[in-house]
Amino acid sequence: MTFGRALRTCLRKFLRFGGRASRAEYWYFVLALVIASGITGTLDYMLFDGRHPFGVFLATVAILPMTSAGWRRLHDVNRRGWWLLLPGLASLSFFLGALAMRGLTAQPMAQIPTPSNSEDWIYTVILGFAAVSLVSSIWLVILLARKGAPHDNRFGPPPQDEEGEGNE
Repeated sequence: MTFGRALRTCLRKFLRFGGRASRAEYWYFVLALVIASGITGTLDYMLFDGRHPFGVFLATVAILPMTSAGWRRLHDVNRRGWWLLLPGLASLSFFLGALAMRGLTAQPMAQIPTPSNSEDWIYTVILGFAAVSLVSSIWLVILLARKGAPHDNRFGPPPQDEEGEGNE
């Protein structure tokens, strides 16, 4: 699959969460979004001091196609699309657990620990939050980078190009 074909496929299937997406389709689309983010970031920096209208527009437009492509990519490696939510949910659950354990929600504002008035627990929470986010994100990238099943799986047949070529 070519770069342009992958981009067209992901944009055409932006609301299709069923089926499968090949590695080339997904990663070419990610590359296109990285390039577009660089361009919009540069334009935002040059034209708008401290505001990011082009970046916000790109993020708004790209959220559904990116989610759909990732969902279908996970189907290609025989995983449910919900795995796409792993980094956010893992980080959120760690953070909420840390808040609950420390009881921050019940303390007055003057007693909320800061680096200057707290023990070392706040650093543990920050490092734990970062570690959970990093590990779960790495696991998701590994899943997205794996070679897809060459045969039918529970999510359907292998993805095909318009030329009829199968999954790489």
